[in-house]
Amino acid sequence: MKKYFRIILWICTDLFFINIALTLSIILRFGNGWKENFYQYRVVFLYLSFLYLIFALIFKLYNRIWRYICISDLFLITGTITAAVVSWILYCNIVKGIYFPWTVKALTWFISLAFISGSKLVWRLYWERRDPFKRKEERILIVGAGDAGNVICREIGKRKDLGQMIGFIDDDVNKIGSVIQNKKVLGSVDKINEIISWGKIDTVIIAIPSITGSEIRRIINKIENKDVKIKTVPGVYELINEKVSVSRIRNVEVKDLLNRDTVNLNIDGISGYLKGKRIMVTGGAGSIGEEICMQVCRFFPGELMILDHNENALFYTEKKIRRKYGDLKLKMMMVDIRNKEKMEKIFDGFRPEVIFHAAAHKHVPMMEYHPDEAVSNNIIATKTLVELADKWGVIDLVMISTDKAINPTSVMGASKQIAEMIIKMYAKKSKTNFVAVRFGNVLESNGSVIPTFKKQIAEGGPITITEKEIRRYFMTVSEASQLVIQAGGLGMKGTVFVLDMGELVKILELAENLIRLSGLIPDEDIKIEFIGLRPGEKMFEELLTEKERSRVLGDSGHEKIFIAETEEVNDEKLENDIRELGELAREMDSEGIVKKLQEIVPSYKPNRGMLK
Repeated sequence: MKKYFRIILWICTDLFFINIALTLSIILRFGNGWKENFYQYRVVFLYLSFLYLIFALIFKLYNRIWRYICISDLFLITGTITAAVVSWILYCNIVKGIYFPWTVKALTWFISLAFISGSKLVWRLYWERRDPFKRKEERILIVGAGDAGNVICREIGKRKDLGQMIGFIDDDVNKIGSVIQNKKVLGSVDKINEIISWGKIDTVIIAIPSITGSEIRRIINKIENKDVKIKTVPGVYELINEKVSVSRIRNVEVKDLLNRDTVNLNIDGISGYLKGKRIMVTGGAGSIGEEICMQVCRFFPGELMILDHNENALFYTEKKIRRKYGDLKLKMMMVDIRNKEKMEKIFDGFRPEVIFHAAAHKHVPMMEYHPDEAVSNNIIATKTLVELADKWGVIDLVMISTDKAINPTSVMGASKQIAEMIIKMYAKKSKTNFVAVRFGNVLESNGSVIPTFKKQIAEGGPITITEKEIRRYFMTVSEASQLVIQAGGLGMKGTVFVLDMGELVKILELAENLIRLSGLIPDEDIKIEFIGLRPGEKMFEELLTEKERSRVLGDSGHEKIFIAETEEVNDEKLENDIRELGELAREMDSEGIVKKLQEIVPSYKPNRGMLK
């Protein structure tokens, strides 16, 4: 209703102005005798108003929102008035035989254009300056005087509601002092605090799509004013086939602080082994499993089955996938993969061709308290799944492993190394392409450090960290899932793939940056406390053992996926060891399980001193 009222109001305003323009034209042309001529030409007012209204509707003039009027809108107004006045002149002369001076015609066109365009410009000016005490105009500084910065600056110039552009900063000395879109490059990143203070900056936009995590960390660490909002444009890997624009600006996220390069997928290779296939994902409602499902859907599988024992997670995962891929054949199965009898029936009915095995217990300290669960879920259930895959002729099975499997200090890590051994054992005697993929922590995954830190910040602190020097590998869930899928298409049976995790990230620095991104100051607004290593944890993770590291890594055919040359597996001994572990798990013999794990995995050095 409000929209139509606004349109009617603008129509009435424009008709008023066009009639005023004609009246003024008659006054200017005839001087003191204007009243007689006004009476003589009174009928032409109706013709002009009617024709203007017709052309305004044809050109959809009133579909515009005039508070955002721009050059193209002024051209449209000019075209509408010109068409109306020309038609009016022709109609009066040819049809009605009414003739009046060309001075009146020209002045009517000019004054109409001035009044109608001017009223729109005044309206825009009003909106730009209204309520100065209610809405503070954002003062914006752009980091990066390149193409992306230029685009953002131009859009801010067009949209005053976005804020006021103050200037640029750039580390390129050749750009400092130059002017882009009438805004000056004020200095380098080292001067950012001075510029923020001088320019009373509210928002800093990092407009460099190719910027690295270390460079973003440097910028954030330079900014001392905690009230300044820090935003960025998406990275290059998020902008494929898309352009930088104001609508794409977002808050700086933790993933931006990592030294991650673009993930380049071999699309043809992936499509070849997923397209039209029956795909099964275990643990498919978890953080990584769900993302694998979303990535798999891009490659047109014949049918997708998602297995998980978490009822709520399954419910939301199904809604998410159906919302985006409504025509996909999708089956949701609530099942504990340790239930061998039920899994047998599922395989018999679905006959999967490709399996991504993401189901596992992953929380290190929790598994120290419940080693029987780690054995039954991470080892016994994996062996069951592998046996069924072999029996039912699955083409590819990809198991997700972890960096915690290397020189493990935890039950969870040791259990995942044995799971890798199961993959290698069955790969030697099966037609199925069994592979494992090893990587580190996944940002934002359920129960991971980032959501924990965010919750602690929201509660006012403190943030708790185990040790000051503790470091971890991190990947985004999207990157990890894409590389897992890519690894499955490389066709190397029995291989343990290692994903390129970049640099180890210091958890303390991660926490400090997260506090700064929340507009707070570390150790002032949010305290950081060190609580010591928890059961099963170690100071830093590894991706390869010393023996693996001493051998030349194979070339997997992908720049971010490597091959770990793992030790050979004694099949008979491993079968017996797993059988004994199963018995110990059923008896809930925690100490017995730990001793058996040490026997199977000699590099396992338990860190269980803090268990109570």
